[in-house]
Order: sequence, then C-alpha cells, then structure tokens
Amino acid sequence: MIQCIVFSLLFGMALSLYSHNTNDKRILDSIKTFNIIILGVVKLVMKMAPLGIFALLAWVTGTIGLQVMVPLMKFLICMAVGTVIILFLFITLTAMYAKVSPLKLAGKVWRMGVVAFTTTSSAISLPVKMEDSEQKIGVSKRISQLVNPLGMALNSNGLSLFLAISCITLAQFYHLEMSLVFLIQIIVLSTLATLGTVVVPGGGLVALAIVLPSMGLPLESIALLAGIDWFSGMFRTVLNVVDDALIALIIAVGEDEFDRDIFDGKSADIALNSGN
Repeated sequence: MIQCIVFSLLFGMALSLYSHNTNDKRILDSIKTFNIIILGVVKLVMKMAPLGIFALLAWVTGTIGLQVMVPLMKFLICMAVGTVIILFLFITLTAMYAKVSPLKLAGKVWRMGVVAFTTTSSAISLPVKMEDSEQKIGVSKRISQLVNPLGMALNSNGLSLFLAISCITLAQFYHLEMSLVFLIQIIVLSTLATLGTVVVPGGGLVALAIVLPSMGLPLESIALLAGIDWFSGMFRTVLNVVDDALIALIIAVGEDEFDRDIFDGKSADIALNSGN
C-alpha cells in the first residue's frame, strides 16, 4: 500500500509537469472525470454503509462480547483530548506569531468550530469558515479564498490524528507489539493517507481502509470503529476546519494582508460611529 501511495504522488507530479510543458490536459481531464465517478460510487456506498456497519458491529459484539465497548470509549476520549491539545498549541503559536490575544483568537474561531462539530463536514463548514476568516479574524479576501478551500482538501490534521489513534487502538485490541518502527510507520502512513482525502462525512473510513493492511491489521477491524465514526468525525472535523483558518491567518500576516482593525473590532465601531 505504501508503494501505491508513493507511486500516486510521483505520477501526479509527472502528470502536472507534462500538462504544464505540453499544454495537453486530456489525461488530466480524464483522471478528473474518473475521480468524479469514483466519488459517486463512494457516496452510494456510504448511503448503504449504515446497514453493513450495523451487521458487522453486531457480529463483532456478539462474538467478542461487551468488553469491546471499553476500548471504543477510550478511543473517543483520546480523540477528544488530542483535539483539545492540538487546538491549544496551534491557537497559542498562531496568536504569538500574529501578536494577538490567544483567547480572542479562540473566540474568533468558535463559530466555525461549532458548525464543524455539528455537521462533521469540512465542505459544509467552508462558507462559515471563509466568512469568519474575512469578517472576524481580518484575513484578506484574496488569502481566504485561496487558502481555505485548498486547506479543505490538503490540510487534514484531524484525520491524521484519527488514523494514528485508530491504528494504536486496533493494535492493542489484537495484541500486536508496538515497536518504534511500528509507531514511525503509523506517522508516515497517517500523513500520506490524508492527502486529497474525500471531503465527506465518513471519508475517514476510506483512508483507514488504506492504512490498516499496511500495518498488518485486518480490514474487517474497521467495523469496530465504524459504529462510532460519526462521533470521532466531530472531533477531527473541528481540527481540520479551525486549522485551515489559522493557516490562513499565518499566511495573511506573512503577506501583510492581516487587518488588525477587523480583528480588534475597530472597523465595526468606526462604521457604527460614521452612521451616527
């Protein structure tokens, strides 16, 4: 599976260079069309997934017993704690770089975080994320319209966290030895598998299906986590969405396109006073 991921990256780079040098985009357009078809297949599968997940989870619980619920609860707790820790670090470091208050910055990204948490979809959260980036945080429209949609597809820190914790949880469940090499392999695969992941609820299970065989874990073990995927999706979507907005702020500061008056709320006060 690692070979497939590396080959896909190299093939994509070569195809990009070929299209740029020859101005021949027929192959690229064909792949884009094929990708649209595959996304349609994935959506159809996801509509039928609840029935399959119910059957698999019922079989696993009936075979192993209710003790399977304990690692699942630990899994969700780890996802919640990991999300809070990463958000705290990212918000603090971004605030230090932008020279703004971390608490104030946390308040600016609160609404997009709530939308992401309740919808579990980065795509649905995109309009709110862009609006808050421009009108609350003070990122220029040019930066916001470039970074936020691009980050939706390429920046999946929440999914990386989900894949890493999933592999460790399942490895413990199947009593696999977790050596240093095993942990490094988890980090590498979790990072590579997030590139260009389908931005739909349940897309994490598709990425997990790519990683598990390479880690020596049975593919059917996905059934253990599929039943709680909606809950884990809440945490990873929050991380993905908020991190996109923070990255947009970092780039805006570097490009001198960060409006501190908007961030501090002074623009609204000036407009209000002018109206009076």
